Amino acid sequence: MFNDPILSLAVIFIVGFFLSKIVSKLKVPTITTYVLLGILLSPNLLGVISPRILNASDIFSNVVLGIIAFSLGKSLSFDIFRQIGKPVIMISLTASLIPWALVAFVLWIVFNQPFTVALVFGAIAAATDPATTVAVTQEYRSKGVFTDTLLGIVAVDDLWALIIFGFSFALAQASSIQAENSFPILKELFAALIEIGGSLLIGVLVALIFNFFLRFVRNARDRLIYTLGFLFLAVGLAIFFKVSILLACMFFGAFFVNVNRANSYIFETVNDITPPLYLIFFVLAGAQLKLNVFIATIYLIGAIFVLRILGKIVGSFFGAKLTRSPVNIQKYMGMALLPQAGVALGCALVVKHHLNSSWGDLILTATVGTTVFFELLGPLTTKFSLVKAENITEEI
Repeated sequence: MFNDPILSLAVIFIVGFFLSKIVSKLKVPTITTYVLLGILLSPNLLGVISPRILNASDIFSNVVLGIIAFSLGKSLSFDIFRQIGKPVIMISLTASLIPWALVAFVLWIVFNQPFTVALVFGAIAAATDPATTVAVTQEYRSKGVFTDTLLGIVAVDDLWALIIFGFSFALAQASSIQAENSFPILKELFAALIEIGGSLLIGVLVALIFNFFLRFVRNARDRLIYTLGFLFLAVGLAIFFKVSILLACMFFGAFFVNVNRANSYIFETVNDITPPLYLIFFVLAGAQLKLNVFIATIYLIGAIFVLRILGKIVGSFFGAKLTRSPVNIQKYMGMALLPQAGVALGCALVVKHHLNSSWGDLILTATVGTTVFFELLGPLTTKFSLVKAENITEEI
């Protein structure tokens, strides 16, 4: 086992680089590769990753989660909502709400999971992976109404997932903190709403200050330093006041893009530094998978896997039906929304770092397991949907 964290990081970067080059030939998603690498290098197997890095993984996680949420906030632009139209908004909403409700209900009633823990599992199931979906449409040069609708949905789908997760996790935290005092559910709901309101307040205040002093930024180097500084400020304030990092940074991005549309390019500023951060983020997520927990809860992971597929299909059909979308969208959109990665893992890591160890380990392990399965299956089902919708002609 490597005790030196610097040496561990060197192995992560070098092996991650060459492994990504190899698996790209096999059409395996990069995120899946990083997660599997983390499992392989973890203390459970090869022991290459230093425990000191794992103990400090919340620092990497918080930074990356802040960047992901800030970038997603751009999709909350009023201009984007006007462009994508009612069908996309409705389908993306129902395709998030129904998997959340279905997974939560079954895990609570059938598998006897605590209600708030079941809600968190459901919220994580609502998230998708837009990067994989976009990559499939680009690879096969998919064109048509189905493709346009799909791209619109994945652009905003994770926004609903973050909002759902923010509420569910706030409720779970309130429940765990107040359980000893037997607080009624109304007080737990009030505590959850306070956390969401606090996240909104932090995001709006940071965005206002960020926008006011943006006039002093003159070049790309200054812009990167300036943007990262305020992102860290939003993350730090969220941690200090014990509110949601994801929601605070998402509200930061959303408020900024709507008050300063001319400078929306600011969201591209952090792109140059995100690849190494994402590498560390996903490798450490895989490294924290507990094999004993995975084996003991494989039945639960299988249930979540099946329920999420069913929820996405039913949710997409319901939203498409309500908006009278074309039949091919009603029938096949759910299968195109199965990829799952960054936001889901990010939410699970938040749970891991803030809930007690047993529930945190369970939720993270289950999410890592389902994410790997969905990242391998998702591109195939997305391609299947595009072929059935006649947006690509290649036979499966």
